[in-house]
Amino acid sequence: MMHLSIPPHARRLAWLATGLLLARPGIAEPGAVDLPAAITPAIAASAPDADTPSEDGAHYLNLTGAGRTTASRTSSFAVDPNGARSSDGIQGASRLTLKADFDTANRFGDWGAQAALVVDALSGTFIGGPTLDGDKLPGSRFDAVLPTQAWAGVSLRDLGSLRVGLMSSHWGLGLLANDGNHALDGRRDDWFVLPTTGDRMLRAQLLLQPFGRTQTAARGLFVAFSVDQVVEDATASYALGDIAIQEVAALRWHFSPERWAGVYYVHRDQTYNNSDGPFLRVHVIDGAFDFDWRQSGTGLRLQAEGAVILGTTSLAPTPDHPQHDVRQSAAVAKARYDWARTGLRFELDGGWFSGDDNLDDAALTGFKANPNFQQGILLFSQVLGWQTGRARVTASNPLVLGSPSADLDKLATGGAVTSAITAFPKVGWKATTFLEIYGGALLAWSPTPLIDPFTTQVSGGGSPRNPLGKQPVGSMLGTELDFGAVATLTPKAWPVAVALRGEYAVLLPGGVETGLEGDSPIHGGRLSLSLLPKPTAAKEAK
Repeated sequence: MMHLSIPPHARRLAWLATGLLLARPGIAEPGAVDLPAAITPAIAASAPDADTPSEDGAHYLNLTGAGRTTASRTSSFAVDPNGARSSDGIQGASRLTLKADFDTANRFGDWGAQAALVVDALSGTFIGGPTLDGDKLPGSRFDAVLPTQAWAGVSLRDLGSLRVGLMSSHWGLGLLANDGNHALDGRRDDWFVLPTTGDRMLRAQLLLQPFGRTQTAARGLFVAFSVDQVVEDATASYALGDIAIQEVAALRWHFSPERWAGVYYVHRDQTYNNSDGPFLRVHVIDGAFDFDWRQSGTGLRLQAEGAVILGTTSLAPTPDHPQHDVRQSAAVAKARYDWARTGLRFELDGGWFSGDDNLDDAALTGFKANPNFQQGILLFSQVLGWQTGRARVTASNPLVLGSPSADLDKLATGGAVTSAITAFPKVGWKATTFLEIYGGALLAWSPTPLIDPFTTQVSGGGSPRNPLGKQPVGSMLGTELDFGAVATLTPKAWPVAVALRGEYAVLLPGGVETGLEGDSPIHGGRLSLSLLPKPTAAKEAK
């Protein structure tokens, strides 16, 4: 952890002025650990990161940051029944995250004050965005400056804290709540992940550690309560007039700093576009655990998360069903084994995400993961992101009489994993102290036919048709082969680590995607240059 005293060293100020002061983040202890605190339907949340207090108890300001620029290209493919095709030019994207934490630590005894300010800048695609109309198409967003955290709070050591302000969210594997801050978190070093700005909300949060001053096993029990107004997430945007209020109760038990299990309940009440627009009222239960057994870099880590969303909505009304029940569920798991002596790392990811093969019945059952929960780099983030993003445009064909169904823009996944059963085995080899080579095969099936509402009604007469207007065959979404390598330099004289990462994928479409380029492969690759916080010795050992 780099602690910046006031006044700070002149050399550190110089790095800050150039936007390159990327100090090491603190390692959370049981008394200062992230806890759940919010949800957005098909979304959730957790408390902001808490840093370990300074050893001498003095005031300190901790500055952390990360920067990334990426060049990518994906071969063009069909995105709708009319023959429109995705962009195939080179895309340029970037993201700069700067974080400042303030904590009085032990200076005032048991009482303390904390605050945080986090800003994402130059975030999104600045070259080569989509050339077609659509909703949440890949590469369609760019934000010059976007605050993600601005909060202040007070704490009573080993008993709890109260925080108020703008906060981001993360919980478990990030299935529902995902802040996208992988670069600032040393325990999220996933392959084939390129996160963007995550969920943001205005929150009042009470965090309690009921047995924090005992020496019993119950000392690791945390309870959290919060009330939130969502600023933006995958379902709501306050800037567009969406009003989403949610109440949260959560419990999380730390058996050790590296092993925990927890669950939370959320009630969310949301209206779209304005107070008189469509509504969404849901109850969400999400459980997760993370167990890590490791010594000297060798060991096993097991993670899992499962969520159920139940409620009602007036989105996408039909004459027979002006309101729909919401019944969505998903479960994901991840196993990782590191073999330090050989430099090998083995991973197996798996997931199940409920689908929906009939948008005109009484229930909406298609689950959408958070867009920052990513598997592979082509199938979900590119192909399905493009195809579902074109659903509204396809249904607005002026040659067809009548008007399109309402709320078709909500079908756009934004690249999220949805309606799928997945298995993603991966293996990596750390060839040298700075070079790692890795690869994997993403296998994906659809539990229900992948449907496009317009072509299903017009061409299929109610029989399922995929986004290309073809009848799906079987249940295989596709097989994606992914390959990557990363070179990381951490010179002692530099306050940052520099990583150059290259990733390439080829997608073999399955029968569900019948009609996609005559089932020929789709290719894509990306090259990223990142500035990252230097890992601590403890994290390097992991």
